[in-house]
Amino acid sequence: MPDSPLFRPDQAKDALEGEGDFLLPICMPKPDLLMGEALAVVVLTTVEGQRVGVPLGMQGLSDLHEVTHEALRLLQAKDGDIVQ
Repeated sequence: MPDSPLFRPDQAKDALEGEGDFLLPICMPKPDLLMGEALAVVVLTTVEGQRVGVPLGMQGLSDLHEVTHEALRLLQAKDGDIVQ
């Protein structure tokens, strides 16, 4: 269990409204990925054309890859199908 409270999208504010949990504006597909030796940055472009960099450690990037891969795999399964 994390030390900080869970992220609640229904209570999050727009990114420009101050401190606390926030939501980014809707982002365009195909984010950029910048990778260094110890840090990666996912660069998202909002529908307004703003670019937002989200820094991730290498473990966070690996976790994101794993979760995204699993989510896409489950989305490809038809209703009632067993996925392996």
